[in-house]
Amino acid sequence: MTEALIKSFVADAAIRGNRIVAFHATKQAGIEAASNAAPILGVSTSPGAKAAGMVDVVQLGLAEVVLGGAVDRGSQVTSDAEGRAVALPAPAAAAKTVRTVGQVQASGVEGDIVPIIVAAGAVFVPAS
Repeated sequence: MTEALIKSFVADAAIRGNRIVAFHATKQAGIEAASNAAPILGVSTSPGAKAAGMVDVVQLGLAEVVLGGAVDRGSQVTSDAEGRAVALPAPAAAAKTVRTVGQVQASGVEGDIVPIIVAAGAVFVPAS
């Protein structure tokens, strides 16, 4: 049996199912992640939630997530602007810290739903 840490949060706005969820900046609520810099709560369960509804978020353990681009199994992933899982960015002109949501367990392309081991964290991406 697979155990997961799932917690309910108020959805400040609509949150689609199997999307990365971030902390709201000023409220005790969750929002669909919109960048790779936002502090991550976890991954929404498949039903998602309407605005002001309750959303169940897998904060640790096995979940399923929608991909926002091609990702190889075993990769650490972060959020794109739509709360989808994407590969970590390549080094750019400026170094930055990227928030990660976990490790995908299958390869896929944009729009695929793949299993992920949710374990939020952060990675330092150095300047090129």
